Amino acid sequence: MTKLRWGFLGASRIGRGALAPAVHTAGHTLLAVAARDPSRAEAFAREQGAARAYGSYEELLADPDVDLVYNALPNDAHLPLTVAALEAGKHVLCEKPLAMNAHEVRELRAAERRTGRVVLEAFSYRFHPQIDAAREIVLSGELGEVRAARAAFSFTLDRPDDFRWKPEQGGGGLYDVGCYCVNAVRRVLDREPRRAWAVSRDEGGVDVHLAGLLDLGGGVSAGFDCGISSAYHQFLEVVGERSVLRLARPYSSKGTEVTLTVGDDVRTFEPMDPYAEMVAHLGRVALGEEAPRFPLAESEAQALVLDALFESARTGRVVEIPAVPA
Repeated sequence: MTKLRWGFLGASRIGRGALAPAVHTAGHTLLAVAARDPSRAEAFAREQGAARAYGSYEELLADPDVDLVYNALPNDAHLPLTVAALEAGKHVLCEKPLAMNAHEVRELRAAERRTGRVVLEAFSYRFHPQIDAAREIVLSGELGEVRAARAAFSFTLDRPDDFRWKPEQGGGGLYDVGCYCVNAVRRVLDREPRRAWAVSRDEGGVDVHLAGLLDLGGGVSAGFDCGISSAYHQFLEVVGERSVLRLARPYSSKGTEVTLTVGDDVRTFEPMDPYAEMVAHLGRVALGEEAPRFPLAESEAQALVLDALFESARTGRVVEIPAVPA
């Protein structure tokens, strides 16, 4: 097996707790890490077994031995640093949300085409088998005709210096956790929302809690709520004419047993690491062994929904969601 070499932009908590272990599990090599504070990069490299630590992102991107880059930086740095990585000849795994709006995703798509490299939005939850199982059940008609979906994802963010409290860096609940609700509804139901309505509680310029309603067409709706200043909870439900499907832990399922319920039937999934599956998939894409499961057209469709939700929360109006241009 070819050992691909990864470079991490940012000595992040998610990089330490999930992505670095996933790189090792997938059989790849964590070669380098970069942070604005060299001491943080050096500490991360020692802890995670990376051979190289850089005090600037530009140094890492200039390293010819790095094959793939993981961009774990704040949301406002996703576009510029991901484009820079592509132009340096690297494939990129970029944290969600991929960009600050649909226009930025279109810029990333253009950079992909220009460089011949690939970007994957890091929704690791999609690589857990419970999501494919739920999608198959819904699309098979086992629930009967779909009537509605419901989702939620919230927690309490207790670090006052975290970028998610800063509007200029893309803070707030919709970008951080609500994006999972939107993405999961789109994925499991295989439907694109047509209209969006949202109401939010804003503090310090960011949405600390947001509730949204999506019109999926054909009389099917999806309601969700999300936030960074609420009690922890998460779920996804799909309501059909005959039965209800429920995922109790759809979004953060690493290393824990999870259940999928349809009516009285309960299906249990053993603990696994969806991050490692995501990393392995991108590795195969980089080697030309398989096509991307989630190309950037999918990320643009996702961004268009988030844009509409933000506009609705700001204006109080129902907002039409355009289709991704061909």
